[in-house]
Amino acid sequence: MIVFYPMKPTWLVKTVSAAAIFATGIALAQAPPVPEGYVGLKPVTARGLAPSMKVKDLGATGHTYEVTFGKGDEVASGLTEFAEKHHITAGHFTGVGAFSSALLGWTDPEKRAFKKVEINSEAEVLAFVGDISTRNGLPYVHAHCVVGFPDGSTKGGHFLEGHVSIVMEVYVIDNSQPTSAEK
Repeated sequence: MIVFYPMKPTWLVKTVSAAAIFATGIALAQAPPVPEGYVGLKPVTARGLAPSMKVKDLGATGHTYEVTFGKGDEVASGLTEFAEKHHITAGHFTGVGAFSSALLGWTDPEKRAFKKVEINSEAEVLAFVGDISTRNGLPYVHAHCVVGFPDGSTKGGHFLEGHVSIVMEVYVIDNSQPTSAEK
C-alpha cells in the first residue's frame, strides 16, 4: 500500500510499504536503516510473556446498543441506569463526545484512592473505554477517559463522572450470559 501526499515524504512511503509487506507475512529482503531513537516495524515473536493471561469464550453474545446522551446528562449515572434497565451484567463500551465538566482520577496504589483530575471547561472526549460488570449484585461501570482541550493538550484517567456539553455517543456491547429463565 502506498500513500500519496502532495510532498511525497519518502520515509512515509517506505514505512507504509514495509508495513504492507510485513502484514502479508513476507520478510523484507533489505529493510532501510532505522534512525537512532526509533524502532522499526517488526512482528511480535516473543511467546510465554503473559503467564497470568486468562481467556473466557463468551459464546453467542454481543448485542450492541447505541446510547446517546444530551446536554447536561451525567454519563456514569446514565450508563449505570442503562445497565440496570437492560440487565447487563457483563459488557464493554467505547464512546466519543464532549464534556462541560468531568471528574477523572489517577489511581494512587499507596493511598488506595484516586487523585482528583478535575475538568471545569469544555473538553472533547477523545477516548472513552470501559466495561460493565456487577459488584454486590448491582451494575458497576468501570471506564477510562482522555479529553482534549483547544490548545491540543489532554488529560486522562479513571472516569468518575462527566457532564455532557453537546452530545455523547456510547456504543455498549452486552456480553451477559442469558439466565436459565431466558434460555
